[in-house]
Amino acid sequence: MLYVDWLGLHINVYAQIVGLVGMIVLVWSYQLKKTGFLALSSVAMAIFLAESCILAADSDTFTGIVLNAAAIVRNLLMLFCLKKLRRELPVWAAICLLAAAWAACAWKLGGWYTWLPPVLQTVYTLFCVSKRYTLLKTGALILESGNLVYNASVGAYIGVFRQIVLVIGVIAGLIGYLRASGRKKCAAKAAQITPAAD
Repeated sequence: MLYVDWLGLHINVYAQIVGLVGMIVLVWSYQLKKTGFLALSSVAMAIFLAESCILAADSDTFTGIVLNAAAIVRNLLMLFCLKKLRRELPVWAAICLLAAAWAACAWKLGGWYTWLPPVLQTVYTLFCVSKRYTLLKTGALILESGNLVYNASVGAYIGVFRQIVLVIGVIAGLIGYLRASGRKKCAAKAAQITPAAD
């Protein structure tokens, strides 16, 4: 592994490069429609899973590995349900996935901040079962903001920077989606108005 010392931090260069790529992919995914978001965010979660595996040599990243793997499964199940079954992920499936994730990582939980990532993933997953894409994006905003608090709590300053970028990305994606939805509603109303006969 390649390490550098910067501002008192011992940085794993490979992990940071992988994490930067994951951040870029995830920010990009937040700008897409639902199916595109699910596909691309699954790629981002796979990249973050690789980052966690690289960092496992330096620190305990077991919870991160479990949550990233669960996020990939959740996103792929949601994509399958939307594409093949023409419906949202059933609540029971989301609850089963959350129960498995909690069972896998609960024994690693200690201080209050260690509970934050699984709680945030739980909240986000429950937002994901809604048909409304705005709720999914709102859940993503809660998730990324909460992860910002987590990184600040553990002194992961590079993680804080990344989370700030991700929060901005979610907000930009939400604003873009709301604007596009507003334009569609205006166009639909305009189409319903018929000109008066002469």
